[in-house]
Amino acid sequence: MLLVAMVWPLAACGDEAPAPGENVTVEDVAEAEIPEGEEDQEREPGLGGRVVTVQGVVLEILDPGAFLIGDPGVLEPSVLVMSPSTDFVDLGLDVTDALVEDETLVGVTGTVRRLSLGEFQEDYAIPYDAEVFGEFAGESIIVAERIEVSQPVE
Repeated sequence: MLLVAMVWPLAACGDEAPAPGENVTVEDVAEAEIPEGEEDQEREPGLGGRVVTVQGVVLEILDPGAFLIGDPGVLEPSVLVMSPSTDFVDLGLDVTDALVEDETLVGVTGTVRRLSLGEFQEDYAIPYDAEVFGEFAGESIIVAERIEVSQPVE
């Protein structure tokens, strides 16, 4: 009986969603399916509208205000990280090809949302090229609030 009393509370812990910002991976964000409008709802365990922190290697730069991150040495899954301004300078990151060439590891903290270019451009007043970002429409992205750069992966 004592054993059941000790194990039962631990079993319930596995059903809880990770706390905001904790235990979230690039893969979690990449695979999150966010229905339209979920960003505006307080729902668990969905990631839409949640502030998360993920770590990944810069895989590709799409624009001064957007890049893809993923796990070191792995191209998929990846997550699009977008700046709430035209670039990441205000977050302390100068987006250059060296980030990709050096396999730079970054920690990104930001809000997960479903990419709708029209809504994104309206919310942030940033014109993004539909030809470049069209393939990401409807996918989960991170709108960066903070970026920490680690040393390049050796």
